[in-house]
Amino acid sequence: MSIQQFIDHQITMNMSPFIGLLDSIDSEALPNEYVELISHSDVDGEPVEILEYWGVSEWLALQLQGRKEAVSMNFNGMPTWGRTTSGQAIKLDSVIRDIYQEHYA
Repeated sequence: MSIQQFIDHQITMNMSPFIGLLDSIDSEALPNEYVELISHSDVDGEPVEILEYWGVSEWLALQLQGRKEAVSMNFNGMPTWGRTTSGQAIKLDSVIRDIYQEHYA
């Protein structure tokens, strides 16, 4: 399986147009699964800016979550990844490449 086939199978849709609207809502009024996507911190506790949101398979969500990526396992019924990069193909993201290499290369 190529990395593009892996991505095509594991990443289902761009959720950014829907979730981007949440940034304008007071986070205290949002359910926890929404807050974890818009207020994510890195392993040092520093805030991380989420640039894109993607619906992903449950398997990929668990892999991303294990690597401390911003993930909601049930964002309106869909596992969702908060991507911290933009402007490049997802296959170039180091976290995606690492997961692919570990399981498919």
